[in-house]
Amino acid sequence: MNGPGQDPGSHERLWEFIPLGDYRSPQRPTASAARERWASLRRLFGKWSDGADKPAKAEGELGRLPEQRLDVLVRPLDWDASAAALDSALAQSAGEGPVSFVIGPPHSGQADLLRCWAAKHDAPSIEAPRYEDILAGDGGWLAAWPSGAEPWVLPRLEHCWLRHAAGLGLVRELLQRALAGELGRGLIGCDSWAWSYLGQVAPLVASSAMTLQAFDGRRLARLFRSLAAVEGAGGVRFCDARTGKVILAIDDDDDGDGGPALQHLAARARGNPGTARLLWRAWLRSEPEPASDREKAGAGERGGFGVEQTVWVSGLRDGLELPGSLDEETALVLHALLLHNGLPASILADLLPVHRVRVHTVVLQLAAAGIIARDGADRWRVTAPAYAAVRVFLHGLGFLIDAL
Repeated sequence: MNGPGQDPGSHERLWEFIPLGDYRSPQRPTASAARERWASLRRLFGKWSDGADKPAKAEGELGRLPEQRLDVLVRPLDWDASAAALDSALAQSAGEGPVSFVIGPPHSGQADLLRCWAAKHDAPSIEAPRYEDILAGDGGWLAAWPSGAEPWVLPRLEHCWLRHAAGLGLVRELLQRALAGELGRGLIGCDSWAWSYLGQVAPLVASSAMTLQAFDGRRLARLFRSLAAVEGAGGVRFCDARTGKVILAIDDDDDGDGGPALQHLAARARGNPGTARLLWRAWLRSEPEPASDREKAGAGERGGFGVEQTVWVSGLRDGLELPGSLDEETALVLHALLLHNGLPASILADLLPVHRVRVHTVVLQLAAAGIIARDGADRWRVTAPAYAAVRVFLHGLGFLIDAL
């Protein structure tokens, strides 16, 4: 059994870094796109059916899996293999400049990857300055830069600036000095939305920016197998709750690519394995077990399945829809959260031409709808299930969006 995040083959075939401009998001299967258009028409003209669309397992027949079972079936991404692939990419680009940039979309985990890489290379990992210091233009953060430490790593460039009249001076000075080689050799991670904005207002070198190759359905199948800690006899089948078909089987003999279902997931996640993992985990369901079988299920929670288990994947084709009442103020809030990869509500209110009370009201409304959620650092972020719809919404209004 492979470790979490590891591929049975070479690291580069699963985890691969490419120039940012070469990124291409996976396409949905033709049949899936047609089904979504048909479902949209049915929502407009009424839910009539001849019974052909009856799902194999209705949502009401299924229950959410316990967290400890999910932790077995979908473990966290382990960035060791990705860090090895990053090493290969950096070796190929050696000598192109003092600084390399790693760009990732929301929920991609690029900051965790860079922290893992820094630990492997015994490189200092530099935390972003405080918001108060950014607005005050406090040069103490740059003055304390680790002298003579090469390479250094800055995992979150998106947290080193604010879209405010006083919020760009520090990041401009940082980038100017870094790109001139005054800070030594370094590696900078940046969220894709911040990268798009900073490219308009600060010195950047696009040629030195790379990103993780998009994960299509085949790569997701290999990734999800590696994340499932299933050992011993039996195995697990992940089945589509709508069609009843097996999407993915975790056993020694299966090496399928997940078919249209995982390609559909890859397209919805725009090739981002971090988002795909979060969606996959959120969609897993099980049939209620008789009380007499619950003790037997305990072995499954520890990863030792005696017989093949069926896990249902529900909601694969049901994207989160935004309320039709979203206004321009709501769009401004969502755009600011994406540009900075999350902000505390208090800072968010300082950045927008919207009354503070209204900002807090919008935040609460978006949170209640599952569109944003607060992370462990008290920052509000757009959730993985809502991200695709929010991106389309902002693009439709003419807002600057990212390239990934």
